[in-house]
Amino acid sequence: MPFKLAVVALPPLCITCIVLRIAGVPWDATACVAAVVLVFLVVIGLCDRLRHIPSPWLQQQLAASSDESMAAPPQEAALGLGASAIADLPAYKYNKVSGGGTEECSVCLGEINQKETVIRLPACTHLFHEGCIHVWLRSHRTCPVCRTPVDAVAVPVSVEIDGRTQGN
Repeated sequence: MPFKLAVVALPPLCITCIVLRIAGVPWDATACVAAVVLVFLVVIGLCDRLRHIPSPWLQQQLAASSDESMAAPPQEAALGLGASAIADLPAYKYNKVSGGGTEECSVCLGEINQKETVIRLPACTHLFHEGCIHVWLRSHRTCPVCRTPVDAVAVPVSVEIDGRTQGN
């Protein structure tokens, strides 16, 4: 630390003394200013050093919170849906409704074209490319648009799409 303090403190201290001497300030005032600058730099160095030393109180708090979180970590909350639950979602070939606007997959932001395989989430009825929503649901349990939980148990046996009923 003394070497680092010398490397950090000496240049500003020297520059301050030189500037004050050029300005015609007497040596006793220059020495006082240099002492104040040196004390300031030492205090800043000590504060920086203390900031990087973890306090025992903080370590106890972190240990207590990690013990609570390690007790029974909910694996389901951290992961998305399982492969079987994703496979149970209704998929179909997209047929554009005449006169309707274009549909867009909110995962890839691409347009959904005729005869592409798509999935409409049962709870919120948002529409996505099959591959896009599969990737999303492997790491999330909610709709990417409205964050409605995707409950694979609540998948209906048949879904009405564009005025037609499609069965699973």
